[in-house]
Amino acid sequence: MSLITVPAICFAKVQIAPYYQLKISEGSAISSRDGSALAIDLVNDLGMIVEPFDNHRFLGFYELKYSGPGLKRQEGEKFTDRLMDHIVIIRHHYKFLENYELKSQIDYMQEFKRTGTDEVMGKGLYDFKRTGLAVSAERKFNDTLNAEAQIQYHKLVFPNYTDLLGELQAGADAESTTGKQNHSNFEIGGKVKYDLYVFKTNFSMMSYEKQKIIVDAVQDDGTYYSDTLQKDTMISLGAEYERKLSERVALTPSLSIKMKGSNQNYQHFTMATSSVPVQYLAEYYNYNEIVLAVPVAVVLSKKWDFFAAPEIDLKSYSKRPPRNKDNEFISGKQKNNLFILSLGFTLKPNDITRTTFFYTFQNQTSNMEFEKYLPYNYSGHFVGISFNYTY
Repeated sequence: MSLITVPAICFAKVQIAPYYQLKISEGSAISSRDGSALAIDLVNDLGMIVEPFDNHRFLGFYELKYSGPGLKRQEGEKFTDRLMDHIVIIRHHYKFLENYELKSQIDYMQEFKRTGTDEVMGKGLYDFKRTGLAVSAERKFNDTLNAEAQIQYHKLVFPNYTDLLGELQAGADAESTTGKQNHSNFEIGGKVKYDLYVFKTNFSMMSYEKQKIIVDAVQDDGTYYSDTLQKDTMISLGAEYERKLSERVALTPSLSIKMKGSNQNYQHFTMATSSVPVQYLAEYYNYNEIVLAVPVAVVLSKKWDFFAAPEIDLKSYSKRPPRNKDNEFISGKQKNNLFILSLGFTLKPNDITRTTFFYTFQNQTSNMEFEKYLPYNYSGHFVGISFNYTY
């Protein structure tokens, strides 16, 4: 990517830098849950950076992303799910004084998700549109210390979604419906980088427009919904460190902690289409999560790199008990333990292309034994190749 200078009326010089990236990944995913499947992922980015004035920079960006069947790490996702995202971002950077920079952006995203063979791409139950804006300010104190604070707001609309209680009555897993109703998302966060250390913190609140709180008794309108609307909060803390063990070996360990809180409750139905719940559980969606990752990169030669990325993800629900194979709640609290190991080699024949040969092993164990709708105890392998072109 290079800057192009063009003359323009009212501008002394206009610096333009086009940007393009294409990433294609293809391989075979084999899981103990769903057998084998051909996995294809595609990311296509197109953008342009324009500098019409000194200290001002504009970025226009469009991304098309497709993710096919394969191993999924997020709870609530099926291995057979397919999704397609369209993302548009317009961003402005303004550098003022000597060490301050103000960044602002507006963005739009539309996601089409296919969760079953009877769904048509573009008309899925969990399709959504997201619009929002973000503002951040960054200060550079010296060569080793800088800090950034950010605030952002997004609104998500799910045009085809029905209602939470109806989904649960039809037999859907509670996690597959999390965050799938119309809501607004407000976030505030900060990041501090000191030398080779990075510290992050973030607080987000999801306020639902129509989704009411499920209660333990039938209300005057004949439903199990109260007049209170659902609200979710997420607090996250993170730290990472880049350490060079030698001229050829680099280590980048990271640790993150997430704490989710929600006022939404849960009514348990043992049979699909049943209108009578058999058990009520308060604060069903609250959890704490710890993620530890230790990526290692090794420079083998001028054109070849090796990488290894082990990761451990521990999630523990605050009040949700696990279920046995018969869909009955048992004593204790639900816990999911996920381990991921990625290994591979990257070929760098020039400055703009990368070809990566990779293998990923994924294993999750849980005391949640009811797996009719979603996998909780499984192991999986993913072998593939990816090609990256960046200009």
